[in-house]
Amino acid sequence: MVEKWTAAVIGGGIAGMSAAYELKKAGFKVTVFESRNRVGGRICTEKHGPFLMDLGTAVYLGTSKEAVALIHEIGLGAEFVETPVSIGLPRQGVSHVLDLGTPLRSGVKSGVLSWPAKIKALRLLADVVRFRRSLGYDTYDELAVIDTETVYEYSNRSLNSELTKYLSAPLISGTWVGDVKDTSAALLLWTVRNMLVKSVFNLTSGVAGLPNRLATLVDTRVGHPVSNVTDDGSRVQVTYRDPGLGSDVTEEFDYAVIATTARPALAIFPQMDENHRGLYETARYHRLGNISMGFSARPRNMGTFAQVSPYDDPDTIAVIADHNKAPGRAPADKGLLTVLLSPSYLARNDDRDDDYLLNHALGRIEYYYGNLPGELEAQSVMRWPESVPVIDRGRFKKIAAFRKGVDPTKRVQFASDLDRIPGLNGALVSGREAAGRVTDVARMAYRPLVTRPGREAVQPGA
Repeated sequence: MVEKWTAAVIGGGIAGMSAAYELKKAGFKVTVFESRNRVGGRICTEKHGPFLMDLGTAVYLGTSKEAVALIHEIGLGAEFVETPVSIGLPRQGVSHVLDLGTPLRSGVKSGVLSWPAKIKALRLLADVVRFRRSLGYDTYDELAVIDTETVYEYSNRSLNSELTKYLSAPLISGTWVGDVKDTSAALLLWTVRNMLVKSVFNLTSGVAGLPNRLATLVDTRVGHPVSNVTDDGSRVQVTYRDPGLGSDVTEEFDYAVIATTARPALAIFPQMDENHRGLYETARYHRLGNISMGFSARPRNMGTFAQVSPYDDPDTIAVIADHNKAPGRAPADKGLLTVLLSPSYLARNDDRDDDYLLNHALGRIEYYYGNLPGELEAQSVMRWPESVPVIDRGRFKKIAAFRKGVDPTKRVQFASDLDRIPGLNGALVSGREAAGRVTDVARMAYRPLVTRPGREAVQPGA
């Protein structure tokens, strides 16, 4: 393929790697600049002895159609696996498991909710059915209409306090690291519609297998932090730190995509338009602690994911049985468990070292499983200062207005999961859309000269 233009992509997360891949397919010579020593952003997979640990995003959802399609497109189909899902809903130390393959039957049999609460829960299902056309990945005007109250307000008005504590709260906390008193009720309805799926997908090389493969398809420079991006009207200057030279270097490109979280984007591009600035300056992220632990034995089955109510345990968001999540995460006779620690817990323990967090996580395993499953053989502690964007009440209204104001003619475009449903698939689609806008701008500007016999060169169509 003839490369007609050059493009810089700042940020090697899934939004940036998706944008880079699409730009390369469209005929761009692409360079990705990533400040970390790896790609993936909030997708991170590490090997610790015989254990394969996903330290950020845990799975690919069945509703993440674009991500699943891209996995197959770039040749990762042989690594693609599907796993049935069961969710543990602990209540006051007693585990109740829901099989999402048969959610209604499993829910009726489960003892996590009383019968009056189960009957009340039908109201939630009725609202999901009522608003189902509004609960898609590209329905932000419709989501804005129902973005009128918090999950807490909706649950106490339409459901009851029991459902608030043991259904709404663990769903919002375990899925979005959110607080029911802060999060938009529209996100709860969206979650029930799209996230409670009977199976999840993964890669045998880990969730990071997708961005890692994309990085091999374009020029990707890890450990190259960008400090400034300038659009002079005809070219884009990107200033970055070259670790080999130990100094800053400025390189010119025809176009650029900035695919970082909010604060870095604001810092490196002072020319950011007011529409993006309004979205990025008001962005907030939830903190998250991810403690993954490999054990010498496998514990009794507690489901794939145990989503913990913050009313019972405000320090713990979820416990993931990674050995049940996907093949190859642990040897057949060993267990791999992850404890997700809440933002409030991290805030209270900022001054504690990783060993302190690890010991706390081990205590949570003992509490929820009854004991430790053998000896601890491997561990990894990851503190995410920015894990999931906050979708508070009114945020979907802001997103809907923002999307109408995006200027598709700019030489510098943006990609992130700030302007949509957050997460892996949202970021991936955002990168694809940003690449599409850049490609349209480039094609409009690129009108190669054509020479007619006996006449001077003219633009096509003249």
